[in-house]
Amino acid sequence: MKGNYWIYFDSGTSNSRVYVLDRQFQVLYVNKKNVGSKDSAVAGSNRVLIEGLKELYDGALAASGITEEEVIDIYASGMVTSPYGLKEVPHLVLPITVQKFADSIYCHYEDCCFHRNIYLIPGLKTTDDDISFVNNMHGEEIEILGVLDEAARSCRSRHVALVFPGSHTHVTYVQEDGITGIISNFTGELFHVLKEDSILAPILSADVTELNPEMVKKGVENLTKFGFNRAIYICHAMRLFQNSTEADRYSYAEGVLNGGVRQSLEYYCQNAWKECDTVAVVAEEFMYRLFRDIFEGSEYIRDVVWIPISAKKSYAVEGLKKILTCKECV
Repeated sequence: MKGNYWIYFDSGTSNSRVYVLDRQFQVLYVNKKNVGSKDSAVAGSNRVLIEGLKELYDGALAASGITEEEVIDIYASGMVTSPYGLKEVPHLVLPITVQKFADSIYCHYEDCCFHRNIYLIPGLKTTDDDISFVNNMHGEEIEILGVLDEAARSCRSRHVALVFPGSHTHVTYVQEDGITGIISNFTGELFHVLKEDSILAPILSADVTELNPEMVKKGVENLTKFGFNRAIYICHAMRLFQNSTEADRYSYAEGVLNGGVRQSLEYYCQNAWKECDTVAVVAEEFMYRLFRDIFEGSEYIRDVVWIPISAKKSYAVEGLKKILTCKECV
C-alpha cells in the first residue's frame, strides 16, 4: 500500500468537513467549509460542490505538509451519493452486515478537479410495499459503523436501537454486527419551523439548559392521549395563562415534538423488532436526558444508554476505520 495518509470527506446538505488521517487513523487535521449538496441543487450543477471539496483537499494537504502522492485513498460519505452530490449511488437495502457494507463502497473517478478515484460510502434504506415502512439515511450510516463497538461495550443487550437526534432523527436497529432496520422521524426540522414561524416561537426560543422531566413526560402523555395538534396547542395554553415556567413549557414542547420517536419505535418493537429492549442515544448530554425521560415507563425499552459525542471524537472516522479494516486495507 503506497502512501501514509487517508483523506476523508464528511459532506452534508450545507457543510462539508475534511479529515487527514494517518495509518493508525489518528486525526491529524480537520477543517470545515460551508458547501454541500444544497449548493449543487441551487446551482443546478455539482461543480460548486466538487470545487469546494477540492479547496478543502488542497488546504488540508498544505496545512499537513503532505503531497498528493502520500495520500493512499480518498473516501467520502453523507450527501455525496445523493442526486446533488458527487455521484448518485443507489442506497444499500437493509438488512446488511458490516462486511457486506464494506464490500459495497462505490469507486468514482472524479475527472473535473481531483483526477483520481474517490470512494463513496452509500446511504441505507428499507423497502416495503407499504410506503409507511420505507426509510432512508445519508450520512448516519458511517456513524452507525463507528458506534457499534462502543454500543457493545455500553449496552447489556445485543439488540439495540441507536437513536441519532437531528433534523431527521433516525433510529437504527443493530444486532451484533448486522444493521437490521431504520425508522426515520421529522424532529429537528419540525422544531425549527415552529420556532421560526409559529406562535410557539417565544417558548422554543427560551434559553433552557435544564429540562423538567415531569413536563417532558407530560408532553409524551398528551401526545398519546390527544394527538399532535391538541398536545402542542396545550403548550401555547400554558404560556397564555401563565401557569408555568419557561423550563416547564420548553420541556413539555420537547416531549411532544420528540415523543413520536418513542411511539414509532414501540410500534416496531411490538410488531417487528421484538427482541429490541435497549435504546442507545448518540448525542450530547442534553439530548440523552431528553430521550431518557421520553422513554421512561416504556413497556418495551428496558435501558436507555448514553453514547456521548464530542468535538474530539468522530464516530464517522471510527466508521471509516471499521470499513477499511473489513476491506483488509489497514
